[in-house]
Amino acid sequence: MKKVETMSAHGATTISKSWFRKITALVMALCLTFSYGCAGNSQSSDVSGSPSTANSAAEQKFDGKITIGVSAGITGSIPMAGERTLQGVKMAVEEINAKGGVLGKELVIEVADDQSNQSVVINAVNKLASNPDVVAIIGPHLSGSVMAASDTLKKAKVPFLSQGTSPKLRTIGNEYLFKIRPCDAISAEVAAKYAVEDLGAKKVGISYNNNDFGVGGKGVIEAYLTKVGVPFVSEGHNSGDKDLTGQIMKLKNENVDVVISWTDDAESALTARQFYELNLNKPVITSTATSTQQVLDLIDEKAVEGFYSVCDFVITDPSEEVQDFAKRFKEKYGIAPDQYAGNNYSVTYLIADAITRAGKADREAIREALASTKDVSGLSGTYHADSNNELIHECKLVQIKSKVPQVIKTISVDVK
Repeated sequence: MKKVETMSAHGATTISKSWFRKITALVMALCLTFSYGCAGNSQSSDVSGSPSTANSAAEQKFDGKITIGVSAGITGSIPMAGERTLQGVKMAVEEINAKGGVLGKELVIEVADDQSNQSVVINAVNKLASNPDVVAIIGPHLSGSVMAASDTLKKAKVPFLSQGTSPKLRTIGNEYLFKIRPCDAISAEVAAKYAVEDLGAKKVGISYNNNDFGVGGKGVIEAYLTKVGVPFVSEGHNSGDKDLTGQIMKLKNENVDVVISWTDDAESALTARQFYELNLNKPVITSTATSTQQVLDLIDEKAVEGFYSVCDFVITDPSEEVQDFAKRFKEKYGIAPDQYAGNNYSVTYLIADAITRAGKADREAIREALASTKDVSGLSGTYHADSNNELIHECKLVQIKSKVPQVIKTISVDVK
């Protein structure tokens, strides 16, 4: 039987996964208006940014529209992430509309291309926030973009739901920000803990990006290693770097037992390739990027074989909900979903659920409903808002085998 570890402070206990799912399913049945299992009902819908109009949605008699904004990098450095984000959101919107919409109204989206660029994201969110019809925003998704957009969205008093994971986001004091992936304060510690307790590391190398995401993860890893008395060596790089030879050779010469890599998509692929070319030959644990298909597609199988990754959504998750979604997504788009598709599909349902609980499509009422979210199921876990507006409190440790991430275990953290 698959197990879920629950981590409190730094101790761990084990509970039955089947028990956990039964409780979650019971709460869902009581709380949710919407459900996921609707392959046969999924149709195209009148979604802003999409020219298609759904037969099922067209047959519905809606009493007006509710608009959700989407800030995503449709172009820029990681356009595939933006494309998957939109695909996941549109799929959920179409399903919701096919079942009658939200509060009897048609759900539509307005999309702004933030190019995954901090200098562009402010214009993107300004465009969305200045539209009074936009009641909530999905994105922006990079931690640095969230930092750049935070004041604008706080001033506009529009709730926004982001995939940003930097622990720094806990400190910006924005009650309109909701985080839909596990904070790096959880996932980076899981990586460090696995290196020491499971891989037996006596000295750890840390390869990190010098941006908000990488530095945030590095800080969590270093704090854990310091607490347990394990020495470490940290080597940073910048987004866009093309050669990490110097940093990798320093880790190699320091004779580290395990390397933890915390960086973005492009640099994750570069790091894996150069680890292999320079014969690092040490266990490697990475942040989420290495478990995503768009990064795996950039790396030779032999370079990434055996890597570990801490993530939240993978299509090899054997749960019935993930397998059903992955099947329907592939049937619809002809490709496998990634974490951008899965997480943004789920969060679209979460917003619809919050609007339903609020009883009206009002920004402040939706913020209050999101802040009181409890036990709402998503594809990456159960949404439960804590005092930091963090909604997911579990992550998965996977190992890459033949370029396929295989789930080793799911680790959850007590909600505070």
